[in-house]
Amino acid sequence: MSIGMNMSLLRRALCTLLLALSLTSLPAAAADLAYRDQLLKEAVEKRLWEQRPWQILLHYKKTLAGETISRISDPNFFLSPTGRTDPAAELSATLAAFFRPEAPDGEHPICRFPARLAWLSGELSIDPSRLPAALCSEQQEQIRTVDARAAVLVFPVGHINSPASMFGHTLLRIDGPSKSNLISYAVNYAADATDANGFLYAFKGLSGLYKGYYSLMPYYQKVKEYSDLEHRDMWEYRLRLTREEVDKLLLHALELQRIASDYYFLDENCSYNLLFLIEAARPTLHLSDRTGLLVHPTNTIEIAKDSGILDEAVYRPSQGARIVKIASLLDEERQQAALDVAQGTRHPGSVTAAPGTEQDKREVLDLAAELVQLRLARKELEQDAYSKLYLKILAERSALGTGSEAAYAVAPPAPPDAGHHTSKIGLGGGVRRGEWYGAVHLQPEFHSLLDPDQGYLKGAQIKFFDTLVDYVPETGRPRLRSLHLLDILSTAPRDRFFKPYSWKVAAGWDTEVMEDGRDSLVFRLNSGGGLARRSPFGGILYGLAELSVDGGKHLRGPVAAAPGLSVGVLEQVGDWWKIHLEGSAFFYLVGDDRTSLKATLSQNFRLAQQQSLSLSLSLGDVSGHTVSEQSLLWNYYF
Repeated sequence: MSIGMNMSLLRRALCTLLLALSLTSLPAAAADLAYRDQLLKEAVEKRLWEQRPWQILLHYKKTLAGETISRISDPNFFLSPTGRTDPAAELSATLAAFFRPEAPDGEHPICRFPARLAWLSGELSIDPSRLPAALCSEQQEQIRTVDARAAVLVFPVGHINSPASMFGHTLLRIDGPSKSNLISYAVNYAADATDANGFLYAFKGLSGLYKGYYSLMPYYQKVKEYSDLEHRDMWEYRLRLTREEVDKLLLHALELQRIASDYYFLDENCSYNLLFLIEAARPTLHLSDRTGLLVHPTNTIEIAKDSGILDEAVYRPSQGARIVKIASLLDEERQQAALDVAQGTRHPGSVTAAPGTEQDKREVLDLAAELVQLRLARKELEQDAYSKLYLKILAERSALGTGSEAAYAVAPPAPPDAGHHTSKIGLGGGVRRGEWYGAVHLQPEFHSLLDPDQGYLKGAQIKFFDTLVDYVPETGRPRLRSLHLLDILSTAPRDRFFKPYSWKVAAGWDTEVMEDGRDSLVFRLNSGGGLARRSPFGGILYGLAELSVDGGKHLRGPVAAAPGLSVGVLEQVGDWWKIHLEGSAFFYLVGDDRTSLKATLSQNFRLAQQQSLSLSLSLGDVSGHTVSEQSLLWNYYF
């Protein structure tokens, strides 16, 4: 079928929908059952349930056994009792339901499933005058209010101190005729998760015990949530969809409201489920068919980019990034003055009365205004107190003239699509204790501290099943050196305005030097917390107090515990060179009797977007046994 014919059918379908919706003021027409049966027969003859648009609208996928099942588990989404697994039954039930007698406002299937009606109307040339009347007041109001013209894929970057959001997030923005996209509407898919217990949160998220819901809300609310409250930069990619395709996207989003599906953090998550909306707009894209076992927001951006529907990314810096930028223009005395004003311990008028240029005073008051907004977002100020203080600052600021906003512009970092893929294999070798070995390093997920920063959150590491296997020719067999089931490290720099803590947690097997100097594979649970600061060169300095609990056959006791300390510096020297220097000391007080000291200098050289070379030099001492090691690996990201 040609594009022209598709467009014609789409227009006709939308007209059908709108006409059906417009019949709300007319007396209800009797259901035309003969016409319904004629349409059912025609649908069967055309085997419409096998066509991709229907498969997309119902979120059908094939299982490994070859069976069809919808990824949506909510029975309210289906009109046939077997609709979740039977596309033909669901299509017949849907057509029949459109001819049901009247229902309460918004409850008729014509209102609940506008995208299905639009597509079936196009395929079967449904005469809207022969459908029963349906009252769809809320839906009509939403369509009128959104007034969809264009769609944008939005990516808020990860939140460094929240494991659940360290991968980032994706949502869709639907733009209307306004030039300000802040008054656009956002389509979001998120888990209904309220558990404060981190372990319970992770367990339920990984096992699909949370329900996910689509929602339609004003875009400025999401900007406020991510940019102001969580200080997450946002990237906005305009989708190359026609206005008619955006209409189809919106109709499908409307019929998904209040529909639940099982939410899995690692695959059926926000990003995966948004792909169905884009495919509903253009079913030929096959986006959801290209995902792997694990789905990250960055994966979906890559998939969408490869499909050719993404424009260049637009950067929206967070309020935190803007505060850091303005503060960088001020010396410490003026930074403190801005903080004092924001905290209400210094009158804004004292800034304008102090010596200095007008630009200096503008910068101090602009920073103070940003910090007051930050205090409101943190709930450190009530609304009334905020308004009074903010207006005082603005009054003094307005007397200084407009100044130059260009100086406050935050330079965009590399966009997410410029980053490496989320899986990595490293091949190479090294020398340990004077013995040469070959090595294979597999990092299935996601990003290590030494990987190139481009497109990722600086100072954050999250890895699953990170595995290193080496082969020493003299022994003639491969050896497992380490297997980290989970490894998360968050180094969040503190400064005068932001006071986050750094932390780490890791669990898995490591090769350790025992008290007698022999290597042994031990299972280790390691966790710690501490502080980080920005280095003079733009990198990160950190220090963590840690506790390691080990289990292994060469320990003195069944379990060994050691408090310890690690300090490090992480520097991105240039776009292609990254350095990580770390020192650690652990003192075994329970279950073993050894002191482990280690210093490691690691470097990563970015060869291309999906290739790098890592060089590591380490020197350790365990109860008088010195161990040195050097390794070189070529890394490929896939």
